Amino acid sequence: MTGWAPFLLVAMLLPGCTASDTGPIYHVDSEPYSWVQAPSSIHPASDRAPLVGDPIVAFGLENGERNSTLVATGEWGGNEWRTGQTYLFGFDVRVDPGALRNETVSLARLSRTSASPTDIISAELSAALGVTVMGRTCIAPNELHDWHRVEFRVRLTDRDTGYLEVFCDRKPIWARTGMRTTLPPICRLSEGCDDVVSRPVRFEVQMGLMADTRVTRPITVQMRRLHYRRIFYVPNRVGQL
Repeated sequence: MTGWAPFLLVAMLLPGCTASDTGPIYHVDSEPYSWVQAPSSIHPASDRAPLVGDPIVAFGLENGERNSTLVATGEWGGNEWRTGQTYLFGFDVRVDPGALRNETVSLARLSRTSASPTDIISAELSAALGVTVMGRTCIAPNELHDWHRVEFRVRLTDRDTGYLEVFCDRKPIWARTGMRTTLPPICRLSEGCDDVVSRPVRFEVQMGLMADTRVTRPITVQMRRLHYRRIFYVPNRVGQL
C-alpha cells in the first residue's frame, strides 16, 4: 500500500478537480453555516438585521438606511484572521435589478479594523453596471436575476508576499500578487508603499448591503452559501490579472 500513498493524498486534496477547473475548489455547504445563524454575527452598524432562512439570507435597506450585514471576523471558534495566513470568503447572490434604480451599494468588503481602519477590497452593485470588483464586471446587469457566485482568496501579509484574487462563477476576473494586503491594492514596499500598519493587525469581512450614503428607496438582495475559511491548500493560482 505504500506505493499508493501519494495518489491517495492527491485524491483527498483535490475533490472534484478536473483539468477544466479555473477557480478555487472547496466544498461549500448548502445549509447556512453556524456563524451565519449566530445573532453575534450581525454587524453592530446594521440598521436592520438580515432575515436568515435555509438556505437563503435576505438583506434589506429601507429609505434612509445604510447597512444590513453579517460580519465574519474570524473569531468564530476562537480564531482571529491573522497576517501570514490565507483565507477564502464568498457567497451566491441574486437581485431584482429593477429595484436598484440609481443606487450603488457594496455586497462585500474586506477591511482592516485595527488602527487607521480602511477597506481593502469590495464588491459593488448597481443597476447600470451589475456587480463589479476593482472596476471589472463580475455579474452583468442582465444576469443579476439569476444566482451567481462571488469569491475572494487572499493571503494576508504586511510584506510583498501577499496576493488577492477575485472569482465570479469560479472564473478569475482580477488578481494581484507580490503585494501588501493590509492596505488597498496595489501596494508594495519595493515600490515605496512604506505606510506603517499598527500591530496587531485585525481584519473583518462584511457580507450583505452597505451604502456610503443613505439609500433613497428600499433595496433587497438574496444571498446563500455565505462562507469563509482559512485555507492551507491553494489550487489554480491566478498570478496577475
